[in-house]
Amino acid sequence: MAIKYLRTSNIKNKTVLVRASVDEPVDEKTGKVADDFRIQSALASVELLLKNNNKVIVCGKLGRPEGIRQKACSLKPAAERMADLLKLKFVETNYKLPTGGDRHLIFYTGNIEEQKHRDQIGKSAVSDVLFLENLEFYKTELSNNALFGKHLASLADAYVNDDFAKCHHVVASIGAITKYLPSYAGLVLEREIQLLGQVLERPKSPFVVMMGGIKISDKAKTLQTLGKKADTILLAGGLANLFFLSRGYEIGLSKAETESRDLAWHMDKNFKGKLVLPTDVVVANKDLDKKSIRVCSTHEVGRNELILDVGPKTILQFSNILKKANTIVWNGPLGHFECKPFHTGTMALARVVGGRSRGRAFAVVGGGETVDAVRLAGQAEHIDHLSTGGGAMLEFLAGNKLSGIEALA
Repeated sequence: MAIKYLRTSNIKNKTVLVRASVDEPVDEKTGKVADDFRIQSALASVELLLKNNNKVIVCGKLGRPEGIRQKACSLKPAAERMADLLKLKFVETNYKLPTGGDRHLIFYTGNIEEQKHRDQIGKSAVSDVLFLENLEFYKTELSNNALFGKHLASLADAYVNDDFAKCHHVVASIGAITKYLPSYAGLVLEREIQLLGQVLERPKSPFVVMMGGIKISDKAKTLQTLGKKADTILLAGGLANLFFLSRGYEIGLSKAETESRDLAWHMDKNFKGKLVLPTDVVVANKDLDKKSIRVCSTHEVGRNELILDVGPKTILQFSNILKKANTIVWNGPLGHFECKPFHTGTMALARVVGGRSRGRAFAVVGGGETVDAVRLAGQAEHIDHLSTGGGAMLEFLAGNKLSGIEALA
């Protein structure tokens, strides 16, 4: 049975529960959403449903509350931001629904395991959007409980999964619910399936994979799958540090997943000729003292130094390789980019990837920090596809089946 897509579903005059990707960072000082990339992405499906006179109920999660209600994990900031974007009046309630001529986004905090709250939700106006509190406040959500899935399903006539970022998680609002409602892939999820599938099935050569970050264990299967198809694999950050270690180089106090040294050694051997590591790096002492910052060869890192960025020779080398690419996949920053001046390599190569995209090459960028870097570099609009998923993107590109997508088929 094939996946049904919202885009071709023609759902009208129904109540639709939308699992959306609303897991956004919140600024501790302002209490507001610090980055609304995923919320912005979710709007397309919500607006399409509203256009067709559907009542929309949005659900999702934030953080890892593990079945306990925690203020820090409340979706209120995300709901407020969605209300702003949809130009709806924000209302928070744990039972009584608003009345009046205004169109509302209702942030509903009542316990949906209780029948009275499910009944109350059913009384909301078609013109209003409901936004449920963090579903992971319920332990039954986390255990993919069939009854909780049935409770969620009772709120609506149809279900749309548009949360690609969590499609590798087995929870009731992604798995169990599909047994009780007609279920569809939303516009975001459809795009992810199609464009990431394009990379897996028919990448145009030269195909370049660029990866940074710390943990190779999270990316090993993806590297192994894509590495067989890629012409070149560029590694930096903590991943490169691990390969330096496996080759016997000094990495000082730098971060590396040292327990995976053997994995790096075998991968180095299997992809010999494809792997490209930095030739020079930016280092500093553990206090990041400005006077300690220097550029050196990868053979010259001191025992008390941290590798914090790629050096200018490496930026040039990676740039030249990327400029010849016809397919690019990038996941993971190339250094400690959150802290200047160690953002230089990531920012420079983000501009190269942006300049190569949209016509010259097909470029996919994923992972929260990587997407942040691309946006900070002003390149977001130039990239062919900014994935809303980090771990989910890696799982998909590793060739693994994602439970959330499988549940729709």
